[in-house]
Parts: sequence; structure tokens; C-alpha cells
Amino acid sequence: MSNKILIVDDQAGIRLLLEEILKSEGYETVSAKTGKQACELAEQQSIDLVIMDYNLPIMNGSEVLSHLDEIGFTAPVLIITGRSRESIEKTMEYSFVQEIILKPFDIHKLKEMVSGTLTHSS
Repeated sequence: MSNKILIVDDQAGIRLLLEEILKSEGYETVSAKTGKQACELAEQQSIDLVIMDYNLPIMNGSEVLSHLDEIGFTAPVLIITGRSRESIEKTMEYSFVQEIILKPFDIHKLKEMVSGTLTHSS
């Protein structure tokens, strides 16, 4: 069975790009364009990895992480951001946050990170 990855980004182009790339690598994907949708999907489905933009409408990255923590979510999370790493460093206090990825990001490195994270967490 393939791993299911939740992609969360308010920019449709980034969501579609990540979906296409990850599906070509054999992963199943679901996506959300808001933090609220991401939380709902995380509660309703079995998710193996989350790739999430930090700047989201309705619920921002910090609020999503807090909610995931409250519901006992344990799958690894990769944060994508255009902000400086230092400005969101507090997100690393959540045990499930594996990495902060700065935009623009290298697709090949992201694929390696996804593969390594899923291998390590299974």
C-alpha cells in the first residue's frame, strides 16, 4: 500500500505541482487549500506525511500544528515557508515537525526528504 501524503498550500499551482510529482513517485495524495481543511482531513483520514505551507488562510501554520498536537497527530510534517527559518523556529517544538523548507525549494531535494522521512517514520 502506498503512503498517503497531505499537501496543504493556498496556491493551487504549488499544490498541483507537488501532487503531480509525488504521484509520479508512487505516493497517494490528498490536498487542502486552507489550514481548516487540513485539520479536517487529518482527523478523517489516515495520513502518513504532511507537506504544509506555513502561511495559510483561515488557520495559519501555527494554529494547524497546535490543532494536530491536540488531536494526537503523530505523522511527520514538513513545513514550507517563504519566511525566515528563525521566524517560525518555534514550530520545531512539535515532535512531528521534521523540517522547515524555505521557498523557493528544490524539487529533487524535497523528493529525497519525503522518501527519507517516510522510510524513517515507518
